[in-house]
Amino acid sequence: MKQGDDYVTGPHSFWIHFFCGLVFGTAVGAVIGWQFFNSVRCIAATALIAGGSMGWSAGRWGDRAWEEALNLVFFWFTS
Repeated sequence: MKQGDDYVTGPHSFWIHFFCGLVFGTAVGAVIGWQFFNSVRCIAATALIAGGSMGWSAGRWGDRAWEEALNLVFFWFTS
């Protein structure tokens, strides 16, 4: 590893976290939308909103956003 390389907080970190958050948020949003709505448009809208929100949060706050998101998901499915 070179002197200036920082793979945890480097410039690539935002987009990697954003993409992973987008995929995770879209999947969780689709499951939640499936439980609440019968319309495909409402399910897709819920999935897109959740995916965009999780993607932005994961990109902005990194691992702290993942910790809070997983706490919310475990709370949602265990209660």
